[in-house]
Amino acid sequence: MTSLTIPAEWLIPHKFPNQWIFQCSISLRNLVLTNRAGQFFRQLVTFLEQVHQLIDYHLELQYNPQRNNELDVWICFGKPHRASKPTLTPVCISCELTHELSMTTLLSEQEYTRAWLDATARAMLILTPIRHVERLSELTDENGEMEAFWYDAIKLIDRECNQLEICYRAIVLNHGTYRNHSHLHLKIKVTDDTWNRIIAPRHREKIQKINQLLQKSSVIEDCFGPRYYKRLTKSKIPDEKLHSSNQDAKV
Repeated sequence: MTSLTIPAEWLIPHKFPNQWIFQCSISLRNLVLTNRAGQFFRQLVTFLEQVHQLIDYHLELQYNPQRNNELDVWICFGKPHRASKPTLTPVCISCELTHELSMTTLLSEQEYTRAWLDATARAMLILTPIRHVERLSELTDENGEMEAFWYDAIKLIDRECNQLEICYRAIVLNHGTYRNHSHLHLKIKVTDDTWNRIIAPRHREKIQKINQLLQKSSVIEDCFGPRYYKRLTKSKIPDEKLHSSNQDAKV
């Protein structure tokens, strides 16, 4: 098997109502280390979007403990959270690095990506392309952008989770009407233990600053839009609390 070979069975979904599951006989880490992540996800999004015309969907990566922690890819569709795409906000916090919320949440910048803390202080890490793209399929292969996206995701996990083998519950990419923000976000939902023991203490000052910024209505309106204003102002996080609970609300 060459480094770019993707077995055909990895792209044959197990079909259930409103969800498909793709199973790889390899972990996400090994998919990246064998230089096959870019090729696999390119074929996957082509299968979803061009062959089956799936535009609005939730993509979730999970360990499968019954298969040696090999990669499962869940695609959920048919039940969007809203009828339209997210509206553009005055500030794209993934692009406008001079905004105070962007400066506070930014962890690192690579050639093609940026890594962040979650902008609402939830227990997750965020990876975004530097280019303002809305879909995974918009990343390019020719310059290595797609491959780098997944390589940088693994590097971010290793760096922030101290190279723990099992440190996240799921990795999520939302598309179309499943999104709340237009800029593509890879959300790494870390375990509570990893967050509380490792990440939150390391970034204590940043998290406190995020919570302080979320008290400002101007920040919420500029960065999240009117749709989020009521939700965030109803559930403000106390400044002394380092993190919010692991909610599945999508940002």
